[in-house]
This record gives sequence, structure tokens and C-alpha cells, in this order.
Amino acid sequence: MDARITKSRLANLLSYDWLKIVAAILAVVFLLIIFFTTIKTRARDEQIFTVYAYSTTESVSGGDVDMELQSGEDANGFASHALSSGAFSYDILSVEFENFGSNNYSEQLFTSRRMAGQGTVMFVSDYISPDKDPDETELISSLDLLFSDASAEFALDTKQYFSDCEAYLTRFFGEDWQTGTLDEAEAEACFLARNEKDNRYHLASQKAEGIEDEKERLYKLRDDYLFVIENCFETGLYSHVEVTAGGDDEPATGFYAINVGRLPSLRKFVYHFVPSEGDSGQYVQSSEDICLIIFNKDREAGLGAETKNDLRFETVSFLRYLYEEYGA
Repeated sequence: MDARITKSRLANLLSYDWLKIVAAILAVVFLLIIFFTTIKTRARDEQIFTVYAYSTTESVSGGDVDMELQSGEDANGFASHALSSGAFSYDILSVEFENFGSNNYSEQLFTSRRMAGQGTVMFVSDYISPDKDPDETELISSLDLLFSDASAEFALDTKQYFSDCEAYLTRFFGEDWQTGTLDEAEAEACFLARNEKDNRYHLASQKAEGIEDEKERLYKLRDDYLFVIENCFETGLYSHVEVTAGGDDEPATGFYAINVGRLPSLRKFVYHFVPSEGDSGQYVQSSEDICLIIFNKDREAGLGAETKNDLRFETVSFLRYLYEEYGA
């Protein structure tokens, strides 16, 4: 039987079967896309650090500049810079920033984001202009308005959050966690419980590298925690803010925000306008009384620190990042 491939036979094949050949090529390409999509690492919710900026809508604020947060010059490049700078641990795979603005649609957008469980932290203003006359306007900040309809589970109590972080560090470094030696077996168990099925760690060598990264994550968390306490809270640069959440049957008061507005250059990231000194009627950019709230992403009331997601303390690293970027 003559099975030689000749030009005429090849021409006949292409003329009669070209549709089949194209279909076969497309099928192979489709299967390759499915394969690489399947093995691609997808960031889990806790591996995405999302920063929001919140403003009270104009329909409620009446255009009050105290209640509107603007994005500074660093806002657009924040996500890529924070991720590449090493501000977070190896297990934060994506960083995002979104300013909701103050139009009526912004509140719907914010609500939909929160219903989907999105967002890690959020900037919101607690500023009230000293020029306001209490006889003419209600002296209330965006922060107070936000929490007036929020439940106590909306955000974490920040003092409790730092206590939980100490308990978490104690789990790995012992009672003398400030200077103690890392329990490497506990660190490995923590890594495997969280990332054993992660697509980045198929091979034993990849898992071994991941365990070393996990140890570094814990050392970094301890360093960041001590840095923030000593350089930010103990100096008065950061302070816990008491807020009343009124969305429950009985209002709950707690420290649901951290005032980071004393950072000298924070306005490069986020700011509001305040009246300039004197009677000029002009406004200038300021970060005064801008606060950070930490969303309660676990939402399981009463759970111990060891039962919640391990990456919830990445906000400690974010607080250090803010200091190092905007503290001078």
C-alpha cells in the first residue's frame, strides 16, 4: 500500500479536512487553557489585603468636607508598592485599594462589598471642624454615623485585637514571646493546616520552602507588633478610638477604630479638607483624625484567637507600613 505523503495528497487533505484540523487545534488550545487555569494559584479571601476609604454620602452629609475622604497622590500606586515592598508576609498574594467616593451609588457599592465579605481595613474620618456651630449643625463625624447603623460585629475592637495578637504570638514563641524561640513544629503544623492544598506546594521541596516562609512570617509578625506598639502607640502617634455601635437592639461601645491621623504625611495617601488658619475661607489637605477600622471577617463571636484565620494580623504589618511611609 502506497502511504507516501505527497504534495497532491496533502493538498487534498487540507481541502477536504481543514475544518476538522482547525477544530482539533482549537480543542487542544481549549484544553490547555483549562489545564493551566486549574493549576493556577488563586488567592483565597484571607490572602487578599483590601484597603477601603469611606465617605458619608452627600445626601446625608450635605456636602460637608469633614466627611469626605479624598485619595492622595500615592493611592494609585499603593497596591503594587505595598506588595513589592515586603510590607506583608509571603501569604498575602494581592493588595487592593478602593475609595468609594461620596455619591449615592457609593453606599450601595460599599454595602455590596461588605455583604460579599470583602475588605480588610477601612479609612474613615472622625474629624469635626472646630468652626462648626452646634446650634446650626449636628456635631457628628463620619465614623460615628457609620457605626450608628452598624452592629458590634461589624469591626474588631482594636484593643482586643492587639491582645489576641499577643496570644497568637505566645502560641508560637511561648510565654516570653518577645524574646522566645520559635516552636518550629507548631509553625509547620500551622502552615500545613492552612496551605497544604495550595497549588504552590505540590512537591515536598515546595512544602519545605513554604514552611521556611511560614517561620519568617511569624518572626516578621513579632517584629512588626513590637515596632507598632513601641513607635506608634506608646508615643501617642496612634491611639484607640472609642465608638458606639448602634445597629443592635442594645448599643455597644468599644474601641472600634485606630486614629492614624497624626502621621505627618498620611495626606499623600488619603486626606480630607480642613479650614486653613485665619479667616481666609480657604481649605487645605489634612489627615487629622483619620481613623482605621479593622473589619470583623471571622464574625464568630467568642472564638479564641487560635481558631480564627492566621492572616488576620497582617493589619499589624500594615500599620507599620503606614508609619514607615508617612511617619516623617
